[in-house]
Amino acid sequence: TTNRTTPVAVSGLFNATDIAAGYNHSCARRSDGTVWCWGYNNYGQLGNGSTTNRATPVQVSGISTAVEVTAGDNHTCARLSDNTVRCWGYNAQGQIGDGSTATRTTPVAVSGLSNVAMITAGDIHTCARLNDGTLRCWGHGGNGQLGNGSTANRTTPVAVSGLTNATQVDARYRHTCALRSDQTVWCWGNGGNGQLGDSTTLQRTTPVDV
Repeated sequence: TTNRTTPVAVSGLFNATDIAAGYNHSCARRSDGTVWCWGYNNYGQLGNGSTTNRATPVQVSGISTAVEVTAGDNHTCARLSDNTVRCWGYNAQGQIGDGSTATRTTPVAVSGLSNVAMITAGDIHTCARLNDGTLRCWGHGGNGQLGNGSTANRTTPVAVSGLTNATQVDARYRHTCALRSDQTVWCWGNGGNGQLGDSTTLQRTTPVDV
């Protein structure tokens, strides 16, 4: 639990091909498709069936075909090789996407989500880009960051309104942005500091062009 001012090697972790950092936890995907996490675990965000903090990596239970990992504030998600998504950890706003608000210490499937090409976890919401270029988001929607025209929380994925041909998506604290194939950028959610890029400081519940 000692702070470090220069990089130190993560103990026992090798063949890592993807990494993600949450608020107080970190995760890595290994080349064998397993996911390993370490750090704060009060909400089960390490995915090993416990709520015990870990200073070295522990394996996430039941995942062996991960191709991508992303970490939010206190939740974590992995995209599997079959293009479905599993999430675990804090879930009070539905950010795990299993239709509940129950904390999960091991991975559960995101309800009704398939053909996923990319995932991203914000503070307390999560989004996915599908292979057809559309987007789905779930979890906290209080600032419009789910992009479905509402400020309601959603415990299962909802479509982002009017956005097609997305090639990338990135979720942050209370807003989300997407890159489209025409190289335009669209954002939605909390705009109080101008982070939506539409020349205002307004909140937007559907995407606006940057």
